[in-house]
Formats: sequence, C-alpha cells, structure tokens
Amino acid sequence: MRIALKEGIYLSFNKEIMLNLLICIVWAAILLQYVKGIFNRFPILQDYSDEASFIFVIIPLLLSLPALINKFCLADYIFFFISVFYYLASYVFFPDNAEYLTDNAFTCICCVFPFYFLGRIIDINKWYDIFLFLSSVCISMTVFYYFVYAQGNKNMEEIAGDDNMYAAYRLLPHVAFLLWATLEKIRIWKAIITILGIMFLLSCGTRGPFVCLGFLGIIYFFFFMNFKGAIYVKLGIISLSLMILANLTNVIYFLVKTFTGLQLSTRILEKIVAGDLGNDSYRSVLREKLYEVLGSGEHFWGIGYFGSMQYGIIYSHFLPLDFFCYYGYFMGSILMLLLFSLIGIAYWWAKGTKKQVFILYLFSISIIKLLLSNTFILEPYFYLLIGVCINEIYNYRISVNQKGSV
Repeated sequence: MRIALKEGIYLSFNKEIMLNLLICIVWAAILLQYVKGIFNRFPILQDYSDEASFIFVIIPLLLSLPALINKFCLADYIFFFISVFYYLASYVFFPDNAEYLTDNAFTCICCVFPFYFLGRIIDINKWYDIFLFLSSVCISMTVFYYFVYAQGNKNMEEIAGDDNMYAAYRLLPHVAFLLWATLEKIRIWKAIITILGIMFLLSCGTRGPFVCLGFLGIIYFFFFMNFKGAIYVKLGIISLSLMILANLTNVIYFLVKTFTGLQLSTRILEKIVAGDLGNDSYRSVLREKLYEVLGSGEHFWGIGYFGSMQYGIIYSHFLPLDFFCYYGYFMGSILMLLLFSLIGIAYWWAKGTKKQVFILYLFSISIIKLLLSNTFILEPYFYLLIGVCINEIYNYRISVNQKGSV
C-alpha cells in the first residue's frame, strides 16, 4: 500500500515495513506508557488512552501477519500450540487453579508465548543498532520521567515506593543492552546512558536486576572484550571500580542524599551499609513450603500453572522449582535438561559471532532473573531466548548442509 504525499513522493506501507515496525514497538513497549500519558493530557482523548496504546500494537501486528506466516515452519506452530494446549488443559488437570489460570490467560497466551516467534525472526546483526537506539530512548525517557517530570507533577511515594520491582525489571533489558554496547565499543554517550540506567535501577530498591547485570558484565568483560586496546580499557574499568570501593562510604552518602532529595528508594543502599544485601527476604521459607508440598507424594505431575497460589505463594522465585511445580520432578527435570541443552548447543554453534553475545544477553535477563524472581510462563524474554536459540540451530544446520552440498 502506498500513500501519495505529492507528485513523485509516496509513503509505502508494505508487509515487511509493518513487521519491522512491530518489532520496534515490541522492543520499546515501555514507551507505550508515555504515549498513554500524552493522550491523558487531552480532555477528549484521555478517555481512549488505553485503546490508543492497544491500536499502536494491533494495527502493525495485523498488517504484518502476511509477512510473519511465511517465516515459520510447522515445528514453530507445534511448539506454540503445545504451550497453549497445556495451559488450557490445566483447567481440566488442575481445576483448583482455574481462578489463577483465568486471571493470567491473556497475558500468557497473547503477550508472553508469542515472544517465541519474535525470537525466531530476529537477526541481531541487522537489529543491533536499531535496538541500541530504542533502548537508549527507553532509558532516557524513564530517567526523565522519574528524575525530572514526576518530581513536580506526581506523588513520588505512590509511583516510586520503597521497592519498585516492576519498573526495574521492565527497564532491565534496555540497561543490559546498553551495558553490552558500552563494553563492546566504548563511547561517552553510551557510558552516560548506561550509568543513568544503573542509577535508576538502584533507585528502584530491588537487587535482582543487579545480579543480571553483574552476570552479563563479568562474562563479557573476561571473555568477549578482545578488541585492540581492550587491555587498557579493562585496566581503566578495574581502576575505576577500585576507586569506588575505596570511597564507597562517600559514594553511598552522595547517592542517599540525591535519592532522598528526589523521593526515591534508598533500600539497596541501606542494605549495603547494614551488610544485609544477601538476605533472601523470606523466599527460602516459601520455597521450602513448596518442596514439602511436592514431596508429599500426591503431585507426581506437579501442582500445575500458578498452583503455588493455592498455598499463598505467588511464584517460587526459582526456575528449577518452577519446572518441578508445573510438571512434577520427573517431567520437569527432563524439560529443564532439554532447555539448557538447547541453550548450550545454540551458544556453542554461535561462537565468535554477535549472535552468541545476544544469547548470553538474553540468558542474563531471563534465566538469571528467573533464578531470583518471576515465573517463566510470565517472562517474555524466556520465550524470546528459546526462539533465538531455535533460530540459531536452524540456521547453523542450513549452513552446514549448504557447505556439504558444494
């Protein structure tokens, strides 16, 4: 479809362009909340702000379907069908979970599981610069909103709180991407945006994102920073880190004063000072309760999706236990073995390429996160990681077959 702007000038809307637009919107979905905020500023449009955000996604999705359908094979649709089928079958196999299944059905089936398809079509070599730009915008907008705009226009106690876990984990993928980009090729603007993102995560008062960032940063630092002059960059980073540690008290004091002035959380800083950073916040007790339930001998096939909620536990905060709860020890162990085999094979076959780092990046913000928080059926980047790994194995086998036929 083409729209004539003037003679000889057209605005084109073909299926590939709409697919690219859809990928951009999904990657930068955090910006939709600011689009909604803009609509809320207008008297007539404010009643339709939710619909506007929905339209921004659904129109590109519908227009890109012709391009999407031809990019997948039968196995992809089977994987998605099995995921949806087991979710719906849980109403029959685990009827006590029906209320919780209904509450999360739309999120899981329509918003989380489809990320597998996104992973199947993303070529990070093509999308790297675009994702870098979008993530930079996401971080900049979030920092501006919380550090500047909301200070004079919102009740900070309501929007920030003591532990703003939701906002922290939503921004985590973008901060992690900027961290990757900064370590790959040092640029001042990337370093500044990364630091601002890290400061925002620090102000959210939750520790999990820093474990994810630390895992990605340490692995990349030791195994992927191999460019010319990397030794000097590494020495600079180590020296800066040592300086911060040597002046940690002064740094924490400055951050506490700054965050207090901005009415943001100082929870993590307080835990560092108190030496309480490793406290698991009662999660081990909750996990022990679930292990006792599973060990009772009555749940060979697990307790089903969201079955932990029957025992007053939202989710297990631990990926292996998630599998055991959902599928039982036997099937859960098999599926978990298949999962890590898939990731390991894809990671190995992608060695020496940007795709390998992309798998490491997704592993950091999904698997590492799921060892601490959330549940995998509500984690879109978990399914994105599976899709990327399947895509890498599929492309690798094609390239091997082509070389063998030459």
